[in-house]
Amino acid sequence: MDLFRRYGLYLTIVILVLVGLIFYFVKDGFGTDQEAKEKARQERMANSSDPTQGYESGGEGGVGGEGIPDDGATPEFILEKYMEWAEYPPFSRPMSILNHDLAFPFIIETSPDYTIDAKTNEPTGYVCMFQPKTWAVIGNKDMMYVTLECRDKARNRVKVSIDSHQVFKEWEGQRYGVVSASVNDNGTDGDQTRGDNIHTFSWKPQKADWGQMSLVAEITYGPENLKTTLTSSFFSSPSIPAEFNGVFSDSLQDGSLIVRSVVNVYKKGKYHLEANLKDEKNGEYIAYAVYDGDLVSGSNEVEFTFYGKILRDKDLDGPYIATSFRGHRVNLPIDPEWFNQGAEGLRKIQAAKTTEPDRELVVPYKDEYKTKYYKVESFSNAAWDSADKQNRIRQIKALQ
Repeated sequence: MDLFRRYGLYLTIVILVLVGLIFYFVKDGFGTDQEAKEKARQERMANSSDPTQGYESGGEGGVGGEGIPDDGATPEFILEKYMEWAEYPPFSRPMSILNHDLAFPFIIETSPDYTIDAKTNEPTGYVCMFQPKTWAVIGNKDMMYVTLECRDKARNRVKVSIDSHQVFKEWEGQRYGVVSASVNDNGTDGDQTRGDNIHTFSWKPQKADWGQMSLVAEITYGPENLKTTLTSSFFSSPSIPAEFNGVFSDSLQDGSLIVRSVVNVYKKGKYHLEANLKDEKNGEYIAYAVYDGDLVSGSNEVEFTFYGKILRDKDLDGPYIATSFRGHRVNLPIDPEWFNQGAEGLRKIQAAKTTEPDRELVVPYKDEYKTKYYKVESFSNAAWDSADKQNRIRQIKALQ
Protein backbone atom coordinates (compact mmCIF):
# COMPACT_ATOMS: atom_id res chain seq x y z
CA MET A 1 0.00 0.00 0.00
CA ASP A 2 2.89 2.33 0.81
CA LEU A 3 4.37 1.58 -2.59
CA PHE A 4 1.07 2.44 -4.25
CA ARG A 5 0.79 5.70 -2.32
CA ARG A 6 4.40 6.56 -3.23
CA TYR A 7 4.21 5.66 -6.91
CA GLY A 8 0.46 5.85 -7.58
CA LEU A 9 0.66 9.27 -9.21
CA TYR A 10 3.41 8.12 -11.54
CA LEU A 11 1.53 4.91 -12.39
CA THR A 12 -1.56 6.97 -13.18
CA ILE A 13 0.44 9.24 -15.47
CA VAL A 14 1.98 6.23 -17.25
CA ILE A 15 -1.46 4.64 -17.72
CA LEU A 16 -2.92 7.87 -19.09
CA VAL A 17 0.00 8.22 -21.53
CA LEU A 18 -0.46 4.63 -22.70
CA VAL A 19 -4.20 5.13 -23.15
CA GLY A 20 -3.50 8.32 -25.10
CA LEU A 21 -1.03 6.55 -27.37
CA ILE A 22 -3.45 3.70 -28.02
CA PHE A 23 -6.20 6.19 -28.84
CA TYR A 24 -3.85 8.13 -31.12
CA PHE A 25 -2.77 5.09 -33.12
CA VAL A 26 -6.29 3.70 -33.34
CA LYS A 27 -7.54 7.08 -34.47
CA ASP A 28 -4.65 7.45 -36.91
CA GLY A 29 -5.36 4.01 -38.35
CA PHE A 30 -9.04 4.83 -38.62
CA GLY A 31 -8.18 8.12 -40.31
CA THR A 32 -5.93 6.37 -42.79
CA ASP A 33 -8.69 3.87 -43.57
CA GLN A 34 -11.19 6.67 -44.06
CA GLU A 35 -8.77 8.53 -46.33
CA ALA A 36 -8.31 5.38 -48.44
CA LYS A 37 -12.08 4.96 -48.73
CA GLU A 38 -12.54 8.60 -49.70
CA LYS A 39 -9.81 8.37 -52.33
CA ALA A 40 -11.44 5.22 -53.72
CA ARG A 41 -14.83 6.95 -53.83
CA GLN A 42 -13.32 9.98 -55.60
CA GLU A 43 -11.73 7.68 -58.20
CA ARG A 44 -15.04 5.89 -58.76
CA MET A 45 -17.01 9.13 -59.08
CA ALA A 46 -14.48 10.65 -61.48
CA ASN A 47 -14.67 7.63 -63.77
CA SER A 48 -16.26 8.53 -67.11
CA SER A 49 -17.33 4.89 -67.61
CA ASP A 50 -19.92 3.08 -65.47
CA PRO A 51 -17.79 1.59 -62.66
CA THR A 52 -20.46 -0.97 -61.75
CA GLN A 53 -20.14 -2.81 -65.07
CA GLY A 54 -18.76 -6.22 -64.19
CA TYR A 55 -20.09 -6.24 -60.62
CA GLU A 56 -22.63 -8.88 -61.59
CA SER A 57 -19.87 -11.31 -62.60
CA GLY A 58 -17.83 -10.63 -59.48
CA GLY A 59 -15.49 -8.07 -61.05
CA GLU A 60 -13.66 -5.87 -58.56
CA GLY A 61 -15.25 -2.69 -59.84
CA GLY A 62 -13.99 -0.52 -57.03
CA VAL A 63 -10.75 0.32 -55.28
CA GLY A 64 -9.88 -0.58 -51.71
CA GLY A 65 -12.84 0.05 -49.43
CA GLU A 66 -14.97 0.91 -52.46
CA GLY A 67 -14.82 -2.61 -53.90
CA ILE A 68 -17.42 -5.37 -53.74
CA PRO A 69 -18.29 -6.34 -50.14
CA ASP A 70 -17.22 -9.72 -48.76
CA ASP A 71 -20.71 -11.16 -49.13
CA GLY A 72 -20.79 -10.34 -52.84
CA ALA A 73 -22.34 -7.68 -55.04
CA THR A 74 -26.05 -7.78 -54.36
CA PRO A 75 -28.40 -6.05 -56.79
CA GLU A 76 -29.13 -3.51 -54.06
CA PHE A 77 -25.40 -2.75 -53.69
CA ILE A 78 -24.94 -2.40 -57.46
CA LEU A 79 -27.97 -0.13 -57.80
CA GLU A 80 -26.85 2.07 -54.91
CA LYS A 81 -23.36 2.54 -56.38
CA TYR A 82 -24.70 3.10 -59.89
CA MET A 83 -27.30 5.67 -58.82
CA GLU A 84 -24.63 7.64 -56.95
CA TRP A 85 -22.30 7.58 -59.96
CA ALA A 86 -25.10 8.35 -62.47
CA GLU A 87 -26.12 11.63 -60.85
CA TYR A 88 -23.71 13.15 -63.39
CA PRO A 89 -23.25 12.31 -67.09
CA PRO A 90 -20.26 10.35 -68.41
CA PHE A 91 -19.04 13.42 -70.31
CA SER A 92 -18.86 15.62 -67.19
CA ARG A 93 -17.49 14.21 -63.95
CA PRO A 94 -16.60 15.63 -60.53
CA MET A 95 -12.95 15.59 -59.53
CA SER A 96 -10.60 16.69 -56.77
CA ILE A 97 -6.88 16.88 -56.06
CA LEU A 98 -7.14 13.19 -55.10
CA ASN A 99 -7.64 12.39 -58.81
CA HIS A 100 -3.95 12.95 -59.39
CA ASP A 101 -3.86 11.68 -62.98
CA LEU A 102 -6.59 14.16 -63.93
CA ALA A 103 -5.27 17.09 -61.89
CA PHE A 104 -1.74 16.65 -63.29
CA PRO A 105 -2.28 15.06 -66.72
CA PHE A 106 1.09 16.04 -68.17
CA ILE A 107 3.24 14.40 -65.48
CA ILE A 108 4.46 10.81 -65.22
CA GLU A 109 4.78 9.54 -61.67
CA THR A 110 7.90 7.38 -61.80
CA SER A 111 8.63 5.07 -58.89
CA PRO A 112 12.22 5.01 -57.58
CA ASP A 113 14.39 1.99 -58.44
CA TYR A 114 15.78 0.34 -55.31
CA THR A 115 18.84 -1.28 -56.82
CA ILE A 116 19.94 -4.89 -56.35
CA ASP A 117 23.54 -6.11 -56.31
CA ALA A 118 23.97 -8.29 -59.40
CA LYS A 119 26.47 -10.58 -57.62
CA THR A 120 24.69 -11.15 -54.29
CA ASN A 121 21.11 -10.45 -55.41
CA GLU A 122 20.74 -8.35 -52.25
CA PRO A 123 19.56 -4.73 -51.96
CA THR A 124 22.43 -2.28 -52.24
CA GLY A 125 20.79 0.48 -50.21
CA TYR A 126 20.96 2.81 -53.21
CA VAL A 127 17.95 4.25 -54.97
CA CYS A 128 17.87 5.70 -58.50
CA MET A 129 15.31 7.95 -60.19
CA PHE A 130 14.88 7.96 -63.97
CA GLN A 131 12.25 10.66 -64.46
CA PRO A 132 10.75 12.12 -67.68
CA LYS A 133 9.97 15.83 -67.35
CA THR A 134 6.61 15.29 -69.05
CA TRP A 135 4.52 12.30 -70.08
CA ALA A 136 4.85 12.82 -73.83
CA VAL A 137 6.76 14.60 -76.57
CA ILE A 138 4.42 16.16 -79.16
CA GLY A 139 5.50 17.39 -82.57
CA ASN A 140 8.93 17.22 -84.21
CA LYS A 141 10.07 20.47 -82.58
CA ASP A 142 9.40 19.33 -79.02
CA MET A 143 12.13 17.73 -76.89
CA MET A 144 11.85 14.99 -74.29
CA TYR A 145 14.04 15.48 -71.24
CA VAL A 146 14.68 12.63 -68.80
CA THR A 147 16.75 13.09 -65.63
CA LEU A 148 18.73 10.37 -63.86
CA GLU A 149 20.19 10.45 -60.36
CA CYS A 150 21.14 7.90 -57.69
CA ARG A 151 21.32 8.34 -53.91
CA ASP A 152 22.92 6.35 -51.09
CA LYS A 153 21.37 5.14 -47.82
CA ALA A 154 21.63 8.66 -46.37
CA ARG A 155 19.90 9.90 -49.55
CA ASN A 156 22.94 11.85 -50.66
CA ARG A 157 23.51 12.02 -54.40
CA VAL A 158 26.34 9.81 -55.68
CA LYS A 159 28.47 9.86 -58.80
CA VAL A 160 26.92 8.17 -61.84
CA SER A 161 28.60 7.18 -65.08
CA ILE A 162 26.49 6.42 -68.15
CA ASP A 163 27.97 3.30 -69.74
CA SER A 164 25.45 3.05 -72.61
CA HIS A 165 21.94 4.16 -73.47
CA GLN A 166 19.37 3.59 -76.19
CA VAL A 167 15.85 4.77 -77.05
CA PHE A 168 13.44 2.06 -78.22
CA LYS A 169 9.99 2.03 -79.78
CA GLU A 170 7.72 -0.47 -78.04
CA TRP A 171 5.32 -2.30 -80.34
CA GLU A 172 3.40 -5.54 -79.70
CA GLY A 173 5.89 -6.77 -77.13
CA GLN A 174 8.95 -5.99 -79.25
CA ARG A 175 11.58 -3.26 -79.03
CA TYR A 176 12.94 -1.42 -82.05
CA GLY A 177 15.91 0.92 -81.72
CA VAL A 178 15.34 4.51 -82.86
CA VAL A 179 17.41 7.70 -83.04
CA SER A 180 19.57 8.00 -79.94
CA ALA A 181 19.35 10.53 -77.13
CA SER A 182 22.14 12.81 -75.92
CA VAL A 183 23.08 13.04 -72.24
CA ASN A 184 25.11 15.44 -70.11
CA ASP A 185 25.67 16.88 -66.64
CA ASN A 186 27.26 20.13 -67.75
CA GLY A 187 24.33 22.51 -67.33
CA THR A 188 23.40 22.69 -71.03
CA ASP A 189 20.87 21.13 -73.40
CA GLY A 190 18.14 20.86 -70.76
CA ASP A 191 20.44 20.03 -67.83
CA GLN A 192 19.84 22.43 -64.94
CA THR A 193 23.12 22.50 -63.01
CA ARG A 194 26.63 21.57 -64.04
CA GLY A 195 28.23 18.74 -62.08
CA ASP A 196 25.36 18.09 -59.63
CA ASN A 197 25.25 14.34 -60.44
CA ILE A 198 21.88 14.71 -62.13
CA HIS A 199 22.30 13.59 -65.73
CA THR A 200 19.82 14.90 -68.30
CA PHE A 201 18.94 12.94 -71.43
CA SER A 202 17.46 14.93 -74.33
CA TRP A 203 15.67 13.30 -77.24
CA LYS A 204 13.86 14.61 -80.31
CA PRO A 205 11.64 12.22 -82.29
CA GLN A 206 11.89 11.53 -85.99
CA LYS A 207 8.72 11.20 -88.07
CA ALA A 208 8.54 7.41 -87.57
CA ASP A 209 9.08 7.57 -83.79
CA TRP A 210 5.39 7.36 -82.93
CA GLY A 211 4.01 5.46 -79.96
CA GLN A 212 5.20 4.18 -76.61
CA MET A 213 8.94 4.70 -76.18
CA SER A 214 11.49 3.49 -73.64
CA LEU A 215 14.89 4.89 -72.74
CA VAL A 216 17.23 2.19 -71.40
CA ALA A 217 20.48 3.17 -69.67
CA GLU A 218 23.27 1.00 -68.30
CA ILE A 219 25.10 2.84 -65.54
CA THR A 220 27.89 2.59 -62.98
CA TYR A 221 27.19 4.33 -59.68
CA GLY A 222 28.51 4.87 -56.16
CA PRO A 223 32.03 4.52 -54.71
CA GLU A 224 31.74 0.72 -55.07
CA ASN A 225 31.29 1.10 -58.84
CA LEU A 226 28.05 -0.88 -58.84
CA LYS A 227 26.25 -1.48 -62.11
CA THR A 228 22.58 -1.59 -63.03
CA THR A 229 20.18 -1.10 -65.93
CA LEU A 230 17.37 1.46 -65.71
CA THR A 231 14.35 2.05 -67.96
CA SER A 232 12.18 5.13 -68.37
CA SER A 233 9.00 5.23 -70.50
CA PHE A 234 7.08 8.00 -72.28
CA PHE A 235 4.87 8.56 -75.33
CA SER A 236 5.96 10.12 -78.62
CA SER A 237 3.61 11.75 -81.13
CA PRO A 238 5.77 13.58 -83.73
CA SER A 239 2.92 14.41 -86.13
CA ILE A 240 0.54 17.10 -84.87
CA PRO A 241 -3.11 16.37 -85.83
CA ALA A 242 -4.56 19.43 -84.06
CA GLU A 243 -3.89 22.07 -81.41
CA PHE A 244 -5.82 24.36 -79.09
CA ASN A 245 -5.22 27.92 -80.28
CA GLY A 246 -6.07 29.74 -77.02
CA VAL A 247 -9.43 31.23 -78.09
CA PHE A 248 -12.20 30.53 -75.53
CA SER A 249 -15.66 31.67 -74.50
CA ASP A 250 -18.24 30.54 -71.94
CA SER A 251 -21.97 30.70 -71.22
CA LEU A 252 -24.77 29.18 -69.20
CA GLN A 253 -26.75 26.70 -71.28
CA ASP A 254 -29.49 24.30 -70.15
CA GLY A 255 -28.41 24.72 -66.54
CA SER A 256 -24.74 23.83 -67.16
CA LEU A 257 -21.55 25.77 -67.77
CA ILE A 258 -20.35 25.57 -71.37
CA VAL A 259 -16.73 26.42 -72.14
CA ARG A 260 -16.01 26.70 -75.85
CA SER A 261 -12.53 26.25 -77.27
CA VAL A 262 -11.29 26.78 -80.81
CA VAL A 263 -9.20 23.90 -82.10
CA ASN A 264 -7.07 24.15 -85.24
CA VAL A 265 -7.37 20.75 -86.95
CA TYR A 266 -4.73 19.63 -89.43
CA LYS A 267 -5.96 16.05 -89.76
CA LYS A 268 -9.70 15.39 -89.72
CA GLY A 269 -11.07 12.48 -87.76
CA LYS A 270 -12.56 11.39 -84.46
CA TYR A 271 -11.19 13.22 -81.44
CA HIS A 272 -11.23 12.66 -77.70
CA LEU A 273 -10.61 15.92 -75.80
CA GLU A 274 -10.70 16.83 -72.09
CA ALA A 275 -10.49 19.93 -69.89
CA ASN A 276 -10.45 20.63 -66.14
CA LEU A 277 -12.39 23.22 -64.15
CA LYS A 278 -11.14 24.83 -60.94
CA ASP A 279 -12.40 27.38 -58.44
CA GLU A 280 -10.84 30.75 -59.24
CA LYS A 281 -10.58 31.76 -55.57
CA ASN A 282 -8.78 28.82 -53.98
CA GLY A 283 -7.75 26.57 -56.88
CA GLU A 284 -9.97 23.68 -55.75
CA TYR A 285 -10.65 21.21 -58.56
CA ILE A 286 -14.34 20.99 -59.43
CA ALA A 287 -14.84 18.83 -62.51
CA TYR A 288 -13.48 17.70 -65.83
CA ALA A 289 -15.37 17.50 -69.12
CA VAL A 290 -14.98 15.22 -72.13
CA TYR A 291 -15.64 15.90 -75.81
CA ASP A 292 -15.90 12.95 -78.20
CA GLY A 293 -16.73 13.69 -81.82
CA ASP A 294 -15.65 14.28 -85.40
CA LEU A 295 -13.59 17.33 -86.31
CA VAL A 296 -13.00 18.60 -89.83
CA SER A 297 -9.85 20.17 -91.19
CA GLY A 298 -9.56 23.84 -90.30
CA SER A 299 -10.94 25.81 -87.37
CA ASN A 300 -13.40 23.94 -85.11
CA GLU A 301 -15.24 25.16 -82.01
CA VAL A 302 -15.49 22.46 -79.36
CA GLU A 303 -17.88 22.63 -76.40
CA PHE A 304 -16.94 21.31 -72.97
CA THR A 305 -20.00 20.85 -70.74
CA PHE A 306 -19.45 21.17 -66.99
CA TYR A 307 -22.67 19.70 -65.64
CA GLY A 308 -24.76 22.03 -63.49
CA LYS A 309 -25.36 19.62 -60.61
CA ILE A 310 -21.61 19.19 -60.09
CA LEU A 311 -21.27 22.93 -59.63
CA ARG A 312 -24.29 23.03 -57.33
CA ASP A 313 -22.96 20.16 -55.22
CA LYS A 314 -19.54 21.81 -54.94
CA ASP A 315 -21.36 25.04 -53.91
CA LEU A 316 -18.81 27.40 -55.44
CA ASP A 317 -19.65 30.67 -57.20
CA GLY A 318 -17.73 31.70 -60.30
CA PRO A 319 -15.64 32.88 -61.93
CA TYR A 320 -14.04 29.52 -62.69
CA ILE A 321 -10.73 28.54 -64.24
CA ALA A 322 -10.72 26.14 -67.20
CA THR A 323 -7.32 24.57 -67.78
CA SER A 324 -5.31 21.51 -68.90
CA PHE A 325 -6.97 21.28 -72.32
CA ARG A 326 -5.67 18.04 -73.82
CA GLY A 327 -6.63 15.09 -75.99
CA HIS A 328 -5.87 12.97 -79.01
CA ARG A 329 -7.04 11.99 -82.45
CA VAL A 330 -8.47 8.46 -82.32
CA ASN A 331 -6.46 6.23 -84.66
CA LEU A 332 -8.28 2.91 -84.52
CA PRO A 333 -8.58 0.58 -87.55
CA ILE A 334 -12.25 -0.05 -86.72
CA ASP A 335 -15.04 2.20 -87.97
CA PRO A 336 -17.83 2.39 -85.35
CA GLU A 337 -20.38 2.10 -88.18
CA TRP A 338 -19.24 -1.49 -88.72
CA PHE A 339 -21.00 -2.49 -85.50
CA ASN A 340 -24.32 -1.67 -87.22
CA GLN A 341 -23.58 -3.71 -90.37
CA GLY A 342 -24.38 -7.19 -89.09
CA ALA A 343 -22.34 -10.10 -90.38
CA GLU A 344 -20.48 -7.95 -92.91
CA GLY A 345 -19.50 -5.48 -90.19
CA LEU A 346 -18.31 -8.33 -87.96
CA ARG A 347 -16.13 -9.61 -90.81
CA LYS A 348 -14.55 -6.18 -91.22
CA ILE A 349 -13.91 -5.91 -87.48
CA GLN A 350 -12.25 -9.31 -87.32
CA ALA A 351 -10.07 -8.54 -90.34
CA ALA A 352 -9.02 -5.10 -89.11
CA LYS A 353 -5.30 -4.76 -88.38
CA THR A 354 -3.01 -1.84 -87.83
CA THR A 355 0.67 -1.09 -87.64
CA GLU A 356 0.09 2.30 -86.01
CA PRO A 357 -0.52 3.40 -82.40
CA ASP A 358 -4.12 4.04 -81.40
CA ARG A 359 -3.74 7.80 -80.88
CA GLU A 360 -2.09 10.98 -82.11
CA LEU A 361 -1.71 13.61 -79.41
CA VAL A 362 -3.18 17.09 -79.73
CA VAL A 363 -0.89 19.95 -78.69
CA PRO A 364 -2.33 20.80 -75.25
CA TYR A 365 -3.21 24.20 -73.81
CA LYS A 366 -1.69 24.35 -70.32
CA ASP A 367 -2.50 27.97 -69.51
CA GLU A 368 -5.73 29.05 -67.82
CA TYR A 369 -8.96 30.54 -69.10
CA LYS A 370 -11.06 32.54 -66.61
CA THR A 371 -14.84 32.38 -67.10
CA LYS A 372 -17.37 35.08 -66.39
CA TYR A 373 -18.92 35.46 -62.93
CA TYR A 374 -21.74 33.04 -62.12
CA LYS A 375 -23.85 32.52 -59.01
CA VAL A 376 -23.87 28.83 -58.25
CA GLU A 377 -27.67 28.95 -57.86
CA SER A 378 -27.96 29.75 -61.56
CA PHE A 379 -26.96 26.18 -62.43
CA SER A 380 -29.39 23.27 -62.51
CA ASN A 381 -29.57 20.93 -59.52
CA ALA A 382 -31.20 18.15 -61.57
CA ALA A 383 -29.54 14.74 -61.72
CA TRP A 384 -28.51 13.49 -65.15
CA ASP A 385 -30.96 11.28 -67.01
CA SER A 386 -30.89 9.48 -70.35
CA ALA A 387 -32.21 6.39 -72.11
CA ASP A 388 -28.92 4.61 -71.38
CA LYS A 389 -29.26 5.38 -67.68
CA GLN A 390 -32.83 4.05 -67.53
CA ASN A 391 -31.81 0.90 -69.42
CA ARG A 392 -29.00 0.29 -66.94
CA ILE A 393 -31.36 0.73 -64.00
CA ARG A 394 -33.79 -1.76 -65.51
CA GLN A 395 -30.92 -4.18 -66.12
CA ILE A 396 -29.82 -3.99 -62.49
CA LYS A 397 -33.34 -4.31 -61.11
CA ALA A 398 -33.86 -7.42 -63.26
CA LEU A 399 -31.18 -9.11 -61.15
CA GLN A 400 -33.33 -8.88 -58.02
